[in-house]
Amino acid sequence: MKPMSSSELANLWSTYQKKTMLLRIMEHALDVSTQKDITSILQYAYQEEVKFVKEIAQLFQKEGAAIPEGFDETDVNRKAERLFDQYFYIRFLRMLMKLGIGLNAVHLSMVYRNDIHDFFSRTSAHSNKVFGMCTNCLLQVGNGAIPPVIGMPDHPKYVVNERYLSGFHFGKRRLNATELSIIYHIVENNNFGAQLMKGLTKVAKEPEVKMYLKKGEQLAIDLYQSYGKLMEHSGIPVSALPGAVISETKTAPYSDKLIMYLINLLSSLGLTSNALGTTYSLRPDLPLKMALAARDIYSFAKEGGKIMVKHQWMEEIPEAVIKR
Repeated sequence: MKPMSSSELANLWSTYQKKTMLLRIMEHALDVSTQKDITSILQYAYQEEVKFVKEIAQLFQKEGAAIPEGFDETDVNRKAERLFDQYFYIRFLRMLMKLGIGLNAVHLSMVYRNDIHDFFSRTSAHSNKVFGMCTNCLLQVGNGAIPPVIGMPDHPKYVVNERYLSGFHFGKRRLNATELSIIYHIVENNNFGAQLMKGLTKVAKEPEVKMYLKKGEQLAIDLYQSYGKLMEHSGIPVSALPGAVISETKTAPYSDKLIMYLINLLSSLGLTSNALGTTYSLRPDLPLKMALAARDIYSFAKEGGKIMVKHQWMEEIPEAVIKR
């Protein structure tokens, strides 16, 4: 069998980090969830993720590579009370599956060995399935929202005026369906992010982690409101997105190390969403707005990285040394 390439090592290494974090999050969720529709999804997802983590460890062992530490039982408090309402944990899992869907697509395009390609094909299918299970569960109980429904085109159209590509003056056109879809999902992601960081702020232990989360919550609120106004200016109201019920507990279910890694991971989703928007938006004001938002998200993520390094919470990625 061919030796593991650098891209395969990198993708498996980062996937191990993410999946061990996800296991700790789901362990707490399973400990505090009592509703059958919630626990059935969590149990299914958890059992599959355990298998994936073991499989990555076996791949590393066969290559003689050290297995990353990732996140273990010290990063979750199995006795902690519930921090959020029960359906928030399904929203939490759904968001992480959304992130996984995008990352798996990238991983699949960067691997060459058949066994590793097969692994990421299976993780991709798993993320898609669990994402769908979470979405259906939330919609059935009225705890989810769908993107705006717009009028269907009755015939094909071509752009006949260069004003279609303008966007810095009063005559800017309405958002098209592609622009609206990207903006809506940015709004949805930041609505979730603000609620998550508000809850985690209450239980984080380190003062600078608390301050960082408060800063992140405000950034998410600002982005939610700013992008929401873009929709409203096109005559499209922002639908009522689900809220979160945050408990009064002061006991942290997760370590500060896990919290910081999680927020860094979700920041990467924010950067990706804005990068996607700059690529597919034809109104020139939108790429500029998204580039500025990406700058703010990047600065926030960089600050988080410094906190992680300071506390030795950032596990070092394998160094690129040519094998001799």
